[in-house]
Amino acid sequence: MKALDVQIGSISGGGRYDNLTGVFGMDGMSGVGISFGADRIFDVLNQLDLYPKEAVNGTELLFVNFGDKEAVYCLPVLAKMREAGVRAEIYPDAAKMKKQMGYANDKQIPFVAIVGENEMNEGKLTLKNMTTGEQSLVTPDELLTVVKA
Repeated sequence: MKALDVQIGSISGGGRYDNLTGVFGMDGMSGVGISFGADRIFDVLNQLDLYPKEAVNGTELLFVNFGDKEAVYCLPVLAKMREAGVRAEIYPDAAKMKKQMGYANDKQIPFVAIVGENEMNEGKLTLKNMTTGEQSLVTPDELLTVVKA
């Protein structure tokens, strides 16, 4: 099957295949099959601007991951953000700050939450607005208010 109004090859195919198992030594058995080119379907949806906008809304808040202690501190706050409807994630492993901020920039994540020893001692987080570059020390409740605004 080909997509209309798009210059792309077929996006799906299939059919009946006589003696399909003959190449494996079982003569006389036919088969049917179908396949979809998911990446091609995605390309068609994008090219025709048909991809549902709610499906491509990206992460709004990234929690920087400095290590196990910090991640354990962040996870309940992350859960609270998600419960409130904020699309949030934590960087999957402890990595250098530059790498994690580069990830946030590449994904165009507007806010980054940074938690180190000082923040944990105060029960707070440093919130960085990636658009303005502003940073502020906030409580989890204040974090939710700023990100949801």
